[in-house]
Amino acid sequence: MYIPKAFEVNDKTKLVNFIKDNSFGILFSQEESGPLATHLPFLMDEKTGDNGVLVGHMAKQNPHWHKLNGKEVLVVFPGPHAYISASWYNEPNTVPTWNYVAVHVYGTVRIIDKKEEMVERMEKTVHFYESSMPSPWNAKFDDEFIDRLMNGIVVFEISINKMQGKWKLSQNHSVQKATKRY
Repeated sequence: MYIPKAFEVNDKTKLVNFIKDNSFGILFSQEESGPLATHLPFLMDEKTGDNGVLVGHMAKQNPHWHKLNGKEVLVVFPGPHAYISASWYNEPNTVPTWNYVAVHVYGTVRIIDKKEEMVERMEKTVHFYESSMPSPWNAKFDDEFIDRLMNGIVVFEISINKMQGKWKLSQNHSVQKATKRY
């Protein structure tokens, strides 16, 4: 990702918190047949490994997972974005732009095939997403119905090699010169 210095965010805590708050990402990989992308929820575990891991899962019927084990991938976490009109700035030589926040995560995939590990990752994922609910759903992974569903997914983790953050929020324009707000 191209990141001019004014828009670069390197603070690991900010990047981790952004991923947790915007955890529906896009997993990209390159295959012989071309690029693949899958939209998935991810669980950020910053305490595992040197740089943390992302935990994810997808349908076993999705062919994207077939060649992912050991492969380097990119996960993009998009955040808020907005069109910015040049008319909002009371200064010459401005053009429209787009403000946005995004984090890119690069890492290596490990397919988790042991049932106990799969259940542990899915329990943590369900807990993360349900914890803010007034009456959180409690998955019973020993239930026959849930067990059948577990057989239809592939659970994986991505060991993070690098994270990049870009907060492009008109930092290159003076606040005093802006005439309108978004």
